[in-house]
Amino acid sequence: MSQFENGKGTHVLNIIRVSISKETLEEILKDHMVEYDGKEYLVFEVASLKEPDQFGKTHTAYISKKVAAPKGVKARKSKP
Repeated sequence: MSQFENGKGTHVLNIIRVSISKETLEEILKDHMVEYDGKEYLVFEVASLKEPDQFGKTHTAYISKKVAAPKGVKARKSKP
């Protein structure tokens, strides 16, 4: 946990650090961008784990991917 000071006192922030390899990032940018209002976005969520993993990591990240809608289901417009 890091602490940052501002003019009125001390504010404590929880910061999640996400590391991703260049190769994986290039694949994501090529195949998993989400379009909204004519712009492309990279959408991902960071979630806390119930307990740290074998490497002591406390969070995981999920990337939103484009998937084909099942037949008969109308695709909805995605939001960033």
